[in-house]
Amino acid sequence: MKMTCHASFPFLALAAAALVLLPGCSREADEAQAQGEAGEPSPASPAVYMKDAEFRAKLDERNAARKDLARARNVVVSRMEEMVEAKRKELGTADDAAVKAALEKDPEWISLERRRADADRAIEEGRRETMRVVRERLTRRTGNGERGTAAGSRSSDVR
Repeated sequence: MKMTCHASFPFLALAAAALVLLPGCSREADEAQAQGEAGEPSPASPAVYMKDAEFRAKLDERNAARKDLARARNVVVSRMEEMVEAKRKELGTADDAAVKAALEKDPEWISLERRRADADRAIEEGRRETMRVVRERLTRRTGNGERGTAAGSRSSDVR
């Protein structure tokens, strides 16, 4: 007996509907779990901790500092790109190895590489510190002595 496409269509439609609807159900359950008995969000839920003015100010301050570091890094990277293009024109070749070898002898290039590496390190440290502050806020002890975490938070995303 041959199975036709018409017989498998309802099964496929049902499977597709299940894939669409089931994730929404778990999301609603997570939101309901994040709310307490009185219908109020728990102290660890994003709805509450993002309303904390002190926490928001701390995040805004950290983000502004990281943006300043990124702007400074972009100036260095732009200068490095200019030097690469100038060296390509000077050498008359598109060979990356030759351009890199010539630039590695240039003291300005060496200085720019160090500044870029320092900026990268500072940006990464700032990101880690911001994640630490967020985690600390998410796991801060709630008023009734229990330790609260936001639904779906993972402790392994940044080390």
